[in-house]
Amino acid sequence: MLNISLKDLTEKQREAWQMRYRYGWRMTRIALEMGTSKTAVSQLLRRAQGRAGLPRRKNVSVLRTKPRLARAGSLSAVFDC
Repeated sequence: MLNISLKDLTEKQREAWQMRYRYGWRMTRIALEMGTSKTAVSQLLRRAQGRAGLPRRKNVSVLRTKPRLARAGSLSAVFDC
């Protein structure tokens, strides 16, 4: 768990930060609790991260693509025709 100074954050940032990182809530639940959108929560947490002096996370894709199977170009490559 990260030890940052929550006193440097605004009230909304502190509330969102605690829900996300202390209690492990998902963005959807935080958004519902705060009465806002997931995008707004994401931006709020990003600003909180900057205000706390933490480095920005590089844009890394978390979705891993499945390896594609090699497909035969024609039926004759599959069947002995």
